[in-house]
Amino acid sequence: MRFLKDVQEPGMGTWYFEIDNNGTAYRQIVVNEDGSCITSNRKHDFYHFMLVEPPLDPEAPYYTEISQAAFEELWMEQLQAGMEDWHRTQCLFPVGARVEGFIEAFFPQGTLINLLEPRAVGLTDTSVLKAGVPAEWLYPRYRVIAEVSGYDEVNQWVLLAHAELLGSQLDESELGK
Repeated sequence: MRFLKDVQEPGMGTWYFEIDNNGTAYRQIVVNEDGSCITSNRKHDFYHFMLVEPPLDPEAPYYTEISQAAFEELWMEQLQAGMEDWHRTQCLFPVGARVEGFIEAFFPQGTLINLLEPRAVGLTDTSVLKAGVPAEWLYPRYRVIAEVSGYDEVNQWVLLAHAELLGSQLDESELGK
């Protein structure tokens, strides 16, 4: 993995990326000028799950390569800020529990599942999820059932196994329940 820094135009903050050898981003941090941060592992009210989609060219002149340690320090600051929510999520979703949620986004790591609790995000294998289902079910808001198999401490995601699409979308009115 490589780690990049990009200082955008004034007012756009500083952007940090973890990318693989193909330029695919796996984690992203945006540090705004006011000190607030947006990280790719958490849903943002305005930007949703923010992770750059086209592969990045680390040789482009606007990127500066940084150390893994520098990136991890920024990432860990954000994880620490959400630690209370993360512990609550782990208590709500113990290993072995059957859970229901809906598709939020597709990331290189897999499919992100909204677990219907504040700040609770699940991750499941996209190839398993899409096996034997119509392509039209592979969109945000489609319901998923799965089993909690563990935890991704790096992203504070609940790992989900045996995921199945139910073929129906979550209704907006159900989100407030």
